[in-house]
Amino acid sequence: MQAVLLLTGTIKPFLETSKTGRANVFDREMDYYKALKFYLSKGFKVVFVENSNYDSAKISSLKEKFPNLEYLTFYSEKSVLGKSWGEVEIINYALENSRFLAEKDYIIKISGRYIIKNITAMIKGTNEVEKYFYVNPTRNLRWADTRLMLMKKDFYTRYFYPNAAKFLNEEKLVFMENIFIKAVLIYLVEEGGELNLWPKYPAYDAYDGTHDERVSFNFLKILKYNIYYKVKKFVFKHRA
Repeated sequence: MQAVLLLTGTIKPFLETSKTGRANVFDREMDYYKALKFYLSKGFKVVFVENSNYDSAKISSLKEKFPNLEYLTFYSEKSVLGKSWGEVEIINYALENSRFLAEKDYIIKISGRYIIKNITAMIKGTNEVEKYFYVNPTRNLRWADTRLMLMKKDFYTRYFYPNAAKFLNEEKLVFMENIFIKAVLIYLVEEGGELNLWPKYPAYDAYDGTHDERVSFNFLKILKYNIYYKVKKFVFKHRA
């Protein structure tokens, strides 16, 4: 399977959007460039959707070597409401405009600056996206990791987006992470579905956009987190 990845991005941060620690345009452009080159080098088809209408010659140059790159850009109308709404708007734009995504019945969304070093093994472990969604929730089920999201388009349109449209509100501290787990829980209750966790823990390598701090997984950290994750999967699957 040649998986399609959707990478989201904002190269030139909006002044209205708070909590943007990594604000330098050159640094952000390089972050996206490195991440795109990483995934393209792994053989993935990649859709990069950028919402500050920034036409990056550096990113466009990747098309010369990698024809599997689709680069879309537009100017956000929702980012004034916060980063979460900006991300949701990007996903909607990608679904409406991407040729690559039109070929698939799923969405694999990665926050665009994040390199996930074990992404090939993670996607392979989904058995060609067998399940309705894959999620990495917190133990108290208050939120789920949205730096990497995988869901069928049907789940997005029936559960994720309707809940985002109704409840997403950063002023009230309801973020994309809260909406993702809410959508999952509603699906479990309404349809009696199963909770599907990612086969592995993502090995992130990036600068966190909010705090401008490096998030990096070396060998020992990967080992530690995967041991923890195996325990977590066992706990969630255990029938009391």
